[in-house]
Amino acid sequence: MNRNAYLSPAMATAYMPPPADRLLALPLFEGMSPAALARIAAGAHDVVAVSGTVIFRRGDPCRGLYIVDSGQVKLALQSPQGDEKVVEVVGRGGIFGETALFLDRPHMLVAESLTDTRVVFVAKATVLEELDHTSGFTRAMIANLSRRLQYLFGALEDCTLRTGTERVIGYLLNRVPPDARNGNAIVTLPTKKGIIASQLNLTHEHFSRILHDLVMGGMIEVDGRDVRLPDLTRLHARLNGAV
Repeated sequence: MNRNAYLSPAMATAYMPPPADRLLALPLFEGMSPAALARIAAGAHDVVAVSGTVIFRRGDPCRGLYIVDSGQVKLALQSPQGDEKVVEVVGRGGIFGETALFLDRPHMLVAESLTDTRVVFVAKATVLEELDHTSGFTRAMIANLSRRLQYLFGALEDCTLRTGTERVIGYLLNRVPPDARNGNAIVTLPTKKGIIASQLNLTHEHFSRILHDLVMGGMIEVDGRDVRLPDLTRLHARLNGAV
């Protein structure tokens, strides 16, 4: 089989067959039987992409499904003039390419690695055949599609009904660790500020100004990618328009 038939010609890759135990560690394949994992592995391979590698471009035919094993992948809309809107940053366990796969259409987004990244690629035919075989895999795919839809609804709400400051505060609060105590927390930004700004439909400069204003107002403290939230109650009140 010609592995390159499944990938963008621009992509720098290294191929390795994914072992079944590593597939099982990914949420999409959790609880699958050894026989099902063997069928998936037979139609899959690892792709190792250095930072900045384009995995596929808008208009490329969809050859299969991608699951991030390590690293980060940016999904973005791009105009012919080179303008970009980041739709989502996919981290470990996240999947992408599924919309084009199920609609049997070319990709609408650009997928690019933000860090040195390893993804598991599963051929389209393998995915479709396994959906017929394994109900658990089907439910996992539906759950992923539902989460993606919920995320996009949330992003639409943010961009249309919230101010830039409210979007930034909401972004930070959504990343507060679940075990945060004493009414404060430290959030580590997962990627570059310019990428986050694009996700929030802000320019890099506007995003930086909002962070500066929040710092000056005593609502956050910034140290590189670490953002300390000293008073979560106050931030929630600001987000809800109470202050």
